[in-house]
Amino acid sequence: MNEFANKMKLKEMAEEDIYFAKRDRELIEALRQKRLKEHVQCPSEDNRDRAKAYEKKFKKITRKHRDDPESMIEAYRKLIRKIRRKCASLKG
Repeated sequence: MNEFANKMKLKEMAEEDIYFAKRDRELIEALRQKRLKEHVQCPSEDNRDRAKAYEKKFKKITRKHRDDPESMIEAYRKLIRKIRRKCASLKG
């Protein structure tokens, strides 16, 4: 009976770890999106469609480079530079 109780305790701990890992990934993703919005400020009336397109690219980068943080950071930087260039051309 003691072995069963230990297995149940381990199962509960594993489920808890999975829950918190998922929550942590969601919080990290939200933080990344917030940082992207802070870095890119492009005043324009028709930004909604453009912003949605960039958000899709951001999510695609996140999925593609999930296992390689260095390449993910570089891909984010390239996207931010691209967005800033586009915004600069709209301002001028």
